[in-house]
Amino acid sequence: MADFEDIRPYHDDEVEQVLKNLLKDQDFLSFLAKFRLGSAYKFLPRMSRQLVRLTLAWQLRKIHNIKDFQLAVARTAKKLVKETMTSFHSEGLEQLDPSQSYLYVGNHRDIAGDSMLLDYALYLLGRDTARIAVGDNLVQRQFATDLMKLNKSFFIRRSETGAKKVYAALLQSSQYLHESINSHNSVWIAQSEGRAKNGVDLTDPAVIKMLLLAERKRALADVIRDLHIVPVAIAYEFDPCDVLKAQELHSIATQGSYKKAPGEDLLNLVKGLGDFKGRVTLRFGHALTGQFEIPEQVAAEIDRQILDGLQLYPINYWALEQLALTSEEASGDSSLDEYQTVWRQVAHLANVKDAAALVRRLEQCPVECRREWLQMYANPVVNKVRHGAANLAPA
Repeated sequence: MADFEDIRPYHDDEVEQVLKNLLKDQDFLSFLAKFRLGSAYKFLPRMSRQLVRLTLAWQLRKIHNIKDFQLAVARTAKKLVKETMTSFHSEGLEQLDPSQSYLYVGNHRDIAGDSMLLDYALYLLGRDTARIAVGDNLVQRQFATDLMKLNKSFFIRRSETGAKKVYAALLQSSQYLHESINSHNSVWIAQSEGRAKNGVDLTDPAVIKMLLLAERKRALADVIRDLHIVPVAIAYEFDPCDVLKAQELHSIATQGSYKKAPGEDLLNLVKGLGDFKGRVTLRFGHALTGQFEIPEQVAAEIDRQILDGLQLYPINYWALEQLALTSEEASGDSSLDEYQTVWRQVAHLANVKDAAALVRRLEQCPVECRREWLQMYANPVVNKVRHGAANLAPA
């Protein structure tokens, strides 16, 4: 039997000790104090940590197992939906068998928000939440590891080096995914490694190959059917991390690389959860049952369902229009030609009622990064048109 000790979520009998450790973790208490108390932490760090510890101890007093922790997360999710979203709409889950475990393969826009909202949708229908696949690049701090493992996350070891170690890590992940589905635990995994910072949602066939590793001697179509793969599309009207993503994309475009600051992923996680998102739409597809022969066919079907389900918003069309106008003005810039071509096809669908608000949002982005910012919002429209997807109308 495969050993999953280094990647699995916590068990019920580990919860109380982990919570006690968190209440003693000065790094964790400082992080929370900075987030909750702001300037007060700067002037009174020790007192701020103590206040946060006492408050947290009171909030955690009734948590004794994973289910208790998940209920606390659900309350937080409800609060975030109310405070950071104009609306949250989920559809398609009611068509899936509640007695069946599924492997939800979703597009990935927000570090923690995507899986949190999937779990929240499951919770609202009274269904068990899913185990969450997380890259080990996000576990640079012990408290982050603890919180994720309390929330049914397991780790995919992407930091391994050397062919044998990389293969062993991928095989272990594949085995754990299969074990989860076979033991009636649903799983969420992103369609590709990392967030789609440029707004282009496409499935990496390497993810499909990883899923197949544990059952590589069986027919591909049989393995895919037994995993009960359900594509899931999530769309945020406004991305809380849009400026940060644009700056990263601009650095890569102009300098060839981008170096993350220490703790940057954790700060992105907090911003993604806590800042305004406008309308958010989550759509579940149908379980894959086709006679697939190669991983690329599986990836294409996941892409079809995700792109068909991906909701567009006025900001996507407005950004596309700005790039199309830029293309007309900047003769010879072939990189913008597709935006102009797609805009001509879909301009009749645009329904922008408050362009001034969108201009103000764009102006929050540094001038040199605004092309990447616009592309991030326009690319979902372009990607849908490029792949012949349905549902082009904006919400």
